[in-house]
Amino acid sequence: MDHMKKLAKNTFRVSLFNELMSLASALQNLPAKVTAPPFRLMQIGSLFWQSRALYVATRLGLADVIGDAEKSTMEIATELRLHEDHLYRLMRMLGSMGIFDETSPRVFKNSKTSAFLRVDDPQNMRAMILMHNSPEMTKPWMEPLEESIRDGSVPFAKANGVDLFAYMDQNKNFDLLFSRAMDAVENLTGNLFLEDFNWGSFDRIIDVGGSKGSKSIAILKSCPNLKAVVFDRPQIIEAAKTHWNGKIAADVLVRIDFQSGDMFESLPVAESDNDLYVFFAIFHGLSDEECTKVLNNLKSAIGTKKTFVLFGDAVAEEIHIDPTVAAFDMQMLIGTSGRERTPSEWKQLLHSAGFEIMEIIDVRTFVKFIVAKPCQSSHDA
Repeated sequence: MDHMKKLAKNTFRVSLFNELMSLASALQNLPAKVTAPPFRLMQIGSLFWQSRALYVATRLGLADVIGDAEKSTMEIATELRLHEDHLYRLMRMLGSMGIFDETSPRVFKNSKTSAFLRVDDPQNMRAMILMHNSPEMTKPWMEPLEESIRDGSVPFAKANGVDLFAYMDQNKNFDLLFSRAMDAVENLTGNLFLEDFNWGSFDRIIDVGGSKGSKSIAILKSCPNLKAVVFDRPQIIEAAKTHWNGKIAADVLVRIDFQSGDMFESLPVAESDNDLYVFFAIFHGLSDEECTKVLNNLKSAIGTKKTFVLFGDAVAEEIHIDPTVAAFDMQMLIGTSGRERTPSEWKQLLHSAGFEIMEIIDVRTFVKFIVAKPCQSSHDA
């Protein structure tokens, strides 16, 4: 079956999305062009003031207290037992940034932006803000980063004593916060980009590191003949097995097989050429050595089948990197031994493990869909 002519969809909409993102990137870079360099350096050097103000406002639950009303800082301070003048100055700063709207002196309502801090908003970004600004995630930036730039170590491990995933295993509250933050990624990107790929060309997807399976479910809803395997760590899969009961249609749930395991040891075995292995935002958190171990297990799982693989990950420009991709790359440096890879780095990584890139597909988000399959010589061997 010739999949390669059929995989990209909505190409006009994707092209329009990319043009809008290019415009947004240009606007994001505008301050660097119009601000005097000394002032620009001062702006960048003090950006953490804004993130910390937002973090404290999120922890305090200010957006929840305001709700749909307008409230004075005295009312908010009384309800939360806060210092009114300090609270006002915090909210005034955030209001100047478009977070909260000061309708009259010392009176605020939620803005379109602060509405996404509310617990009762199903698309809220609370967990993402709380996770990225948690002591566990900020200390690596503030303390060991310089030393890590010198010696090539992972700042998170230096600051917290163990690597990120070991720390989550040992600290359930942070593990839960991290999991909720990853769920919030869908609030940030949405699932619209899933419509830009022809999943119907396949019989089954194997969603590696698929967490609760939300992306697989979104895909299955649009492809009634498709099945899915959601593969993740045992503790994740145990929770996923009951998470969707009563929340999605039975005809969708029956097509999902939840399997637990360790991708560094083995992966579910391919059943046909029309299986598709999917790795969403997995490889950017892994070193080349870790990726190679997973790819070797993948090659064993595929065996002699002509099964395709899809990597949903960022592709960094070789030069003049997009600011969003660059920021994610630095976050990978802070927390993991992974990276956002360039096209040449993706090609080298996959080729060294016996895979070849068939196509890199643009979709309506900042990641790309990298479609690969085992090299023919690998099959012949």
